[in-house]
Amino acid sequence: QVGRSTESPIDFVVTDTLSGNQNGDETQITQSTISRFACRIVCDRNPPHTARIFAAGFDSSKNIFLGEKAAKWKNPDGHMDGLTTNGVLVMHPKGGFTEESKPGVWREISVCGDVYTLRDTRSAQHRGKLV
Repeated sequence: QVGRSTESPIDFVVTDTLSGNQNGDETQITQSTISRFACRIVCDRNPPHTARIFAAGFDSSKNIFLGEKAAKWKNPDGHMDGLTTNGVLVMHPKGGFTEESKPGVWREISVCGDVYTLRDTRSAQHRGKLV
């Protein structure tokens, strides 16, 4: 599990970085772009070794945890889905993971692991289009 929280359910703590800070000054970030409980990555240890990303955090009882401002909806199959407040974004580079690769298109991952186009703003209450 990945997020900015240092609570025990988080396996990998991620912090914001400031770009363009050439002075070397330490500047405090007042509003993080990383959710406290951002996502869970599940990888199969057996072939075909698939990896899935699920947005949202999971508490110590393994229940999904989303902030009150997070976008939520019911899918046609009746299951609830949603997006984290700050979003969990992924990008697959064009040309694969090589030195010659170029940036690809950014996408957003939902709680159920579906892939969407980006929202108008990262915290918008409506989801992008299902990809």
